Amino acid sequence: MPLARGTILLSIFRRDPFLAITGTTFILVIAYSIFHTPNPASSSIQWPGFLPSHYPPAAHANNPLLNQKLSAASQSLLEVCRSYGALEQVYVDPGLTDSQTRRYAHLKKAPRSYLPSTTSSRQRILVVSTIREIHNQLPDLLNTLIVLVTFLGAERLTFSFIEGPSDDCTTQAFDRVIGPTLLSLGIPQNQLHLITGEDKIDFANHNRIAVLADLRNRALAPLWSTATGAKGSSSSQSYQAVVMMNDVFLHARDVLELLHQHVVSKASLTAGWDWWRRRPGYFYDIWVARTIDKGDLFYPITGTSWSPSTDLFFNSPATRSAYDSLLPFQVYSAWNGLVVLDPAPFLPPYNVRFRKGDASKGECTASECTLVAQDFWANGFGRVQVVPSVQLAYEIHPAKENRDDLAMQQEKLGWVDGVPPESEATISWSTTPPPRVRCHPWPEINGISANVWEKTLWVDPLSGQPV
Repeated sequence: MPLARGTILLSIFRRDPFLAITGTTFILVIAYSIFHTPNPASSSIQWPGFLPSHYPPAAHANNPLLNQKLSAASQSLLEVCRSYGALEQVYVDPGLTDSQTRRYAHLKKAPRSYLPSTTSSRQRILVVSTIREIHNQLPDLLNTLIVLVTFLGAERLTFSFIEGPSDDCTTQAFDRVIGPTLLSLGIPQNQLHLITGEDKIDFANHNRIAVLADLRNRALAPLWSTATGAKGSSSSQSYQAVVMMNDVFLHARDVLELLHQHVVSKASLTAGWDWWRRRPGYFYDIWVARTIDKGDLFYPITGTSWSPSTDLFFNSPATRSAYDSLLPFQVYSAWNGLVVLDPAPFLPPYNVRFRKGDASKGECTASECTLVAQDFWANGFGRVQVVPSVQLAYEIHPAKENRDDLAMQQEKLGWVDGVPPESEATISWSTTPPPRVRCHPWPEINGISANVWEKTLWVDPLSGQPV
């Protein structure tokens, strides 16, 4: 029989070679489609599969023990969130390269705390987020947290999350996967502050900025929770830095690079860079961010919403040059999806808090994140910088585009193994803010949205009052 079949195929090929080649190709494509599952984290062109894409894809972290932790946590997340829809990673390899491991090694060596502590005599890093409905970001967030704890050590980190309300898998993921995973990695119970299932906010009866400021302050509660020390000092002095993250797609190197730049430059506030859309680029946090020399927007707004950021730093050529080279640059204010903050301004005698602008005193009612930068400056903490090599996005397709475009730019600039060339420029810090700052006030109304671009004010950089 095999000989007969072979004879038949050979006969078909001799009679109609095109039909034989087409038929063979069709059979191979069908077989490949049945047994092949595309990698959901890849943005390259792929053959579609008849079987669904799987999560998690094969891990690629170069640490076998870390690989095991990532795989176990990913499987747990898949089981918990299966009924809520597909999960996929943007960053297929969540680990660090050898060069990144060396670059960030100094972050493991925490400064000594001068306050007695039952958990550690070293200063910790407080990681904070207020989030809801981040189903798509969960795989990368989970991986990021695991890599951070594994790399820095559980004794170095405290976590504070406020979540909700969420109609997707986010609440269950924090309760059943993220929280238990952090505890299993050695995070003490008193260093994990997790609130889930928050009530829905009635924005119709509340001012948006006041609500967001209150949420951020609540999440920062571990920072100023007090304990009786030798001199009655706040236990929050045992923190070296505060990391605050928005609902962006993260990789551990994003957090570590910001911490690295923050520490080596002795900065007050260090921000990344966030995109709303990537092709073409729409810089996201335009309402918050202001330049150091002119106090102006990062790019001109031509309408009532985002526009393509084709003219970034149109009146700040030195800043534009640093941005194009992926070098840190000083600004008056920024947030940009991920920030590292010096905890000192939040503590006595400064007691800075996220807040709503005081219109009764003539203060421009800017974003609570702009006002934090204003209050930092007013109290002598004006080392505010943006690190443009840390780029983030809020939606999965822009996040994938950003991942690929940033990697190409870094390669052109001489980055190797995920780190920049050794000859990195340093910021020459300005000790004075710009003479005036552009402000687009949030109107004194309740509600979740408003057109802030209808009104433009130029205000004093320390008081926020019109000049």
